[in-house]
Amino acid sequence: MKKKSAKKRREKLQKKVDELHGYRCYHDDDVEVRKGKYGLGVYAVRQFLPGELVFEVTGQLLSHENYHGSNYVMELNENWYLEPTIPAAFLNHSCSPNSELVQLTKYSLGLVAICNIEPESEIVFDYQWEPHEGTPQCRCGALNCRGWVVAAHAVHKMGKPNKKEKKK
Repeated sequence: MKKKSAKKRREKLQKKVDELHGYRCYHDDDVEVRKGKYGLGVYAVRQFLPGELVFEVTGQLLSHENYHGSNYVMELNENWYLEPTIPAAFLNHSCSPNSELVQLTKYSLGLVAICNIEPESEIVFDYQWEPHEGTPQCRCGALNCRGWVVAAHAVHKMGKPNKKEKKK
């Protein structure tokens, strides 16, 4: 019982921090971070056409040898990872993405629309992770959902997702 009340208190305090300081908030004329079906996500404020740059992804550079794991990190090249800043830190995975990451500069990526993205739509991309310990099951809900947040060529290494866990 004590554990539940501590969790509720933390959630209430986190909400207050978000309202007062906006650490997990972002809004501009193009995109915004807001709560969606699976937690926070990035949503289009306006329409994006195929091939259009949605935004530049910047952040903290981490060398491969100094990388110790993160839910948000993106690979830049064979030497560097990028720990993205907001809004990119809240981009969600989908097996049926509407955007993709491309290399823009030596130290930044670009999120580019690969189809028409209407206002109010969540902007998602395919993480294409390689299988590793703790790889999460996919909950994207796409008709072509692979069941795992891994690259299509690696799904066979993962086995069948646990349906009970997937529904959580």
